[in-house]
Amino acid sequence: MRLLISILITALLACLTSWLFAAWWMIAVIPFLVAIVSKQKPGQAFISGMLAIALLWLILIVKTDTANERILSSRMAQLFGLGHILFLIVNVVLGALVGGLGGWSGASMRKIYREKK
Repeated sequence: MRLLISILITALLACLTSWLFAAWWMIAVIPFLVAIVSKQKPGQAFISGMLAIALLWLILIVKTDTANERILSSRMAQLFGLGHILFLIVNVVLGALVGGLGGWSGASMRKIYREKK
């Protein structure tokens, strides 16, 4: 239950801050901060950050992709020599890795700081 709450909070805050600051890198900062505040273990923080950002990016990509009738994503997929679906999957996986590593970094930072005291 705690993991689910952490995933929801991370996804909502990442969506809100990315929209407010127009910065994609907020998907790493928010899992970092949530992992510190929620006192997660590094493995749990990685999983929660990864799932939260993967779900968030999947929703945002599908929403944006359907709004412009897949024009931009199809052209980008051609540019990289990928299929349309594979291109979307690669984007979601990259976002998930950034979110997971952000959460893992936050939990590890908290663990290191706690051990130094």
